[in-house]
Amino acid sequence: MFLTDFLTASYRLTLNSPLHWALVILASIGLVISCLLIYRRFKNDIFHDEQKIAPLGARKKLHFFLLLFGNIIAFISVLLFVLPFEEKAQTPSFDVFLTPGFKHTANGDDFNLVGIDKAKILQALTSAERIWLLAEQGNSSADEPLYQWLAKHYQHKVFVTSSVQEVTDFWSKRSDKKLMLFPDNNNVPSLVQVFGDGLTKLQWQHFQTFNAQQGIQQRRQDGTQQEGIQQENNNQGLASVNFRFFASKTIIGLSHLTWPRQLILGQALTVTGQLQQPIDNNAQFQLSLVNNNNVLSSINIAGNEPFSLTTTSKFSGLFNYQLVLREREKTLLQQGVASEGPSSGGLSSKKARVDISEDIAFSVVMGNQPRVLIKQSAPSFETRRLKQWLSQANSEVHIISQISKNKWSQQHINVKNTHEDNVAKSNAVINNEDNNKQQKVAEQAHILQTKLLDNYDVLIIDSRMLLALEESEVEALYRAINQGLGLLIKADATLLKLEKSKVNKLNRLLSLFSIKPVDESLTAIMANWPGKPRVEINHTITPQTAAIAINAKVGGNINSIIVEPLVESTTGQTLVAKQSLGLGSLAISSLNQTYQWSLQASSEVYSHYWQYILSKISRSESTTRWLSPMPTTLAQVNQYQDICLISPLEAISSPQMQLMALVLSNHKKCGQFSADQAGWYMFQALDDNQALLAKQAQYFYPAENFLAWQQADKHQTSEGFMKSMALSRDDFSAADTYQPINKLYLWLFMFISLGLLWIERKWQTN
Repeated sequence: MFLTDFLTASYRLTLNSPLHWALVILASIGLVISCLLIYRRFKNDIFHDEQKIAPLGARKKLHFFLLLFGNIIAFISVLLFVLPFEEKAQTPSFDVFLTPGFKHTANGDDFNLVGIDKAKILQALTSAERIWLLAEQGNSSADEPLYQWLAKHYQHKVFVTSSVQEVTDFWSKRSDKKLMLFPDNNNVPSLVQVFGDGLTKLQWQHFQTFNAQQGIQQRRQDGTQQEGIQQENNNQGLASVNFRFFASKTIIGLSHLTWPRQLILGQALTVTGQLQQPIDNNAQFQLSLVNNNNVLSSINIAGNEPFSLTTTSKFSGLFNYQLVLREREKTLLQQGVASEGPSSGGLSSKKARVDISEDIAFSVVMGNQPRVLIKQSAPSFETRRLKQWLSQANSEVHIISQISKNKWSQQHINVKNTHEDNVAKSNAVINNEDNNKQQKVAEQAHILQTKLLDNYDVLIIDSRMLLALEESEVEALYRAINQGLGLLIKADATLLKLEKSKVNKLNRLLSLFSIKPVDESLTAIMANWPGKPRVEINHTITPQTAAIAINAKVGGNINSIIVEPLVESTTGQTLVAKQSLGLGSLAISSLNQTYQWSLQASSEVYSHYWQYILSKISRSESTTRWLSPMPTTLAQVNQYQDICLISPLEAISSPQMQLMALVLSNHKKCGQFSADQAGWYMFQALDDNQALLAKQAQYFYPAENFLAWQQADKHQTSEGFMKSMALSRDDFSAADTYQPINKLYLWLFMFISLGLLWIERKWQTN
């Protein structure tokens, strides 16, 4: 199917089938042949003899050109009579939809729309059949200056609505209230002009659904559904509403914000976003992340620059930090005074004023508290500091330390004593020379068995102890990893010099990695990992020494094993690598002195490192838990939010909402919740016995927060919707529609032109 539209003023000739093209080609060939015959006829008349050519007279020339012109006109009139020739229909009525963000000055002298002047706006408001004013939920528009101005000048056609559902109900004649007020004025417009910030994604989707329903109803009424589908491209907008969007001017503020709504204690809070600033505004700003009047992080930005601010909470709980945007004074700009880094000073300043302050709400939880088993060849400062940190995080910890060849020390933290624990008390040194009963208990206490490994999520072991494991322990460890256990090997140079018997014993574990002696020129390294907290200026972390070099790839062919680097140096050297094994994971680390970080700097770096490592290798949990909200979602009052959880239980409920299982997921259940006021809300998950399984706090924002962010999202969504409709925004007219032209005049014109040609031919033959 070929489609070519020729637009000329208010008329259109459409060629949309091979038959149309065939007629045009045949007519063109016939026109050329007829013109050649006319030329040949007059050419013969100008020859008096074979040697002398007599020029045509003025009368002959006029006759020749009139004949050519009449011949061309006749062929064109025949084509226009046969082919589909249409004329532009009169512009139908349209509605104006005023969204939040559409404003005008107090005296109505100007409006805040981009790319359109006051005269055209007033023309649109005057010519519109209806003016819709979208009021924000929970707010009355009766006292708004804009509503009062509209009521004064356009009272007979102003509608105030709180949702797009009311608008489409009115168009569909389903709203009795609107019908009583406007009984003869509820037709579906062909065009709606949207002024202001625009609409949200859900609101645009509602209009798209309405258009689709209107199209289906129209095809059913016509009774030609199949033909309607085939001609859909030629009849777009037959029963649908077209839209034009005119955006409001950009306001100053923060947009496209991203931050985690829930953190695990030790994780860093990173807030990213972009400054939204009009092009004609060249002011510079200072953006600060503030808590209790203390600046945690600060940066200078201007000109729609992106930003990133990072801090770490040392406590668990619910927090409301503030993003404070200040315009820098000219005196400060001239002197170049600015605070670029984190500060512990107060927020008060005599030379700067607070322009915008937005709440950054998030919660800090203790995490899953993984159960950690540590088996080491000798006590160390590294294990001692790790034990303290795990104890503060309420994690279950079991430490098995070898004192000598036949002496072992065991320590239990946050673990309920079992019968064996009562026999082998914590921190008790078990002597192998005691009686047989104590010897049997001691031998079994430090051996890695399946029953022991199943009670923990992570096993941390050093290289020397790994090499000293019995074959039965290695076998039990291998099975436990395949069933979900996480293993962290604190490697050193002893792994590079293995005896053949030990190589065979540990081959299934160590073959997952490629290790080699470390390059002496790269021994002093600085570790980096995702989300690493920023070190304050007055703190310095001494570079560590890598024990071994870990390759990120094993082998050199297409079947090479790719491992996941968890921690790397500033030069790209892998320091901690992870490899999956069955349902569990195996990691190897060349960092054995991380305890120094907590001594040289704040505990944030150390805490975040171990929280990150354990989260990567710990056994996957199978308990009920709420899913964290998306970091880009802004939960607002009076708007439904999807809140989901993961649970292996079939029967689970929440007092705050009704949970429904998803079709494509056996364990994911979701519900919708709408907050009636701003603040923190606690969601609970209960089992059949109303026992608490999980809880999560979420914060809901009032509608007046993050106005720049809301405007940017609506602008982007509305512009995208306009692009999908492929409509021009150069004028106010609706999408051009055409109707078949009355071909009576074409028929008369064709009859007259062909008749004149016939008479001329008869006159010449006589």
